Amino acid sequence: MQPVFTTHLLPSRASNLGILQLNNPSSLNALNLEMICAMTSTLKIWQSSDIRATLVEGTPYEKNGKTKPVFCAGGDVKKVYLAGLNKAGEDPKVTADFFREEYKLNHMIATQPPHQPQISIWDGVVMG
Repeated sequence: MQPVFTTHLLPSRASNLGILQLNNPSSLNALNLEMICAMTSTLKIWQSSDIRATLVEGTPYEKNGKTKPVFCAGGDVKKVYLAGLNKAGEDPKVTADFFREEYKLNHMIATQPPHQPQISIWDGVVMG
């Protein structure tokens, strides 16, 4: 089984290291529902593979021609909020789906096998 790719989450591996690159720099790598679901699917695959650790890193963003480091701004609360108000064409159930899937992912990471630690590179903006 292969990891799930989206434009906002780029899974890869280097030897026995699984790498999850958050790739949503215009939102400071804020997690959206698509990214959360892709992370969950990828981690499930990696937990039953020869992956020995998972590295999470963020894609830097550009502002005024300069590259700025950013890890993650947490959840994409703006999108969740607008969905809850039924604005911007978002389905209102996105709000419930987002929190349900995010908490399932949090639980999965918290209860990962001890031989598969989660490592994050926090550089620049870190919130959430």
